[in-house]
Amino acid sequence: MDDQVSAEVVQERYERLTALVEETTYAENQKLAGTAVEVLVAEGEGRKDAATHRMSGRARDNRLVHFTPDQTVPRPGDVVVVAVTRGAPHYLLSDAAPLSVRRTRAGDAWEAAAASAPVSAAPC
Repeated sequence: MDDQVSAEVVQERYERLTALVEETTYAENQKLAGTAVEVLVAEGEGRKDAATHRMSGRARDNRLVHFTPDQTVPRPGDVVVVAVTRGAPHYLLSDAAPLSVRRTRAGDAWEAAAASAPVSAAPC
């Protein structure tokens, strides 16, 4: 088509937009360092949770939050309050143990489903 923007211009505009979004979210996430946020614990939100010994979930504003559980390990569906240690461009991080853990009916349901799930046989 005649009035199309060239691929190079589209790419350059996209890269500028992405950089601006990253810069803005990083600045906003850094502002939350030192504050307490409420997190709905999720299963499988953090790709590296097993390697880092962390759990993950979403804050009320849907920001991804990674935190280090203590002896009272929350279940997916439970709600924890954590102190944010630092903000990164795509998530918040809490290195301290949760300030509180509130067990919920959603966590009860997750636990019941996990307990009744059949154990899969190893492939031969």
